[in-house]
Amino acid sequence: MTTHIKKDFEIPDELMNIYKEMEVSPVGLLKNYALNLVNGKIHKYEEEFRRKIDGMENEENFEWEDDLSDWEFAVENLEYWKKKAVELQRE
Repeated sequence: MTTHIKKDFEIPDELMNIYKEMEVSPVGLLKNYALNLVNGKIHKYEEEFRRKIDGMENEENFEWEDDLSDWEFAVENLEYWKKKAVELQRE
């Protein structure tokens, strides 16, 4: 599916000339930008998860067990953003 955005969206000639010279498209740049943001979110969730796991080695944490829904939410978000990254790489 493609969404056409024409309302008040212009690329200055100087910038378009640079894109042409570098042989990149504005769509490709937007795609790469979105992919970088998605990968940043993935990294954030993975790093946060890893930090929490490393911090609780060899100890029980009943508060964390009570917060299972928070863990599930974090894992769901991680999976969601990984799927978005795959979608962006396919396009």
